[in-house]
Amino acid sequence: MNNFSTFRKVYYGLLIDANKKHPTVKITQTGTLLFRWPFSKFSDFIQLLNLSLSSDLLPNQDVIDVIIHVARNPHGRHLAWKYFRDKWDILNSRYGEALFINSKLINGVTEYLTTEAELNELKHFVRNNGGGTISSFQRALEIVEANVRWHSLFEEQFFQWLRKSLTS
Repeated sequence: MNNFSTFRKVYYGLLIDANKKHPTVKITQTGTLLFRWPFSKFSDFIQLLNLSLSSDLLPNQDVIDVIIHVARNPHGRHLAWKYFRDKWDILNSRYGEALFINSKLINGVTEYLTTEAELNELKHFVRNNGGGTISSFQRALEIVEANVRWHSLFEEQFFQWLRKSLTS
């Protein structure tokens, strides 16, 4: 059984138990599973993201958490960002009225963007899709601009320090 098949079996098991109101599992425990699950294959991330929007078993809040947790994984960050942009119309129609959730999603997907190219993609995306969520996107732009600035100023120094520390 591959990594994703195991995840789906465990995750759905937790959801089904939680939905049946069994005292052994709380719905919030599924977030812990998402955070700790060691996905490493690109196809696992794609399946997980696609499952998040198409499953009736996933509560709306968990859909957001799935996307954010993929974005927090170094191997899934770019995929989550692309998925967010590709599925924006669906996500915004589903969560656009819930300002907190929409803000959480926008910040969660963009907070680890660190390159000038990603910043430009975000700016382009906001220009074309920002609409009523412009304040959430403004905060995201500020964070990504700070990330890009930090990387341009300190990335090389950090890696020099790290190499020096490892050889000492």
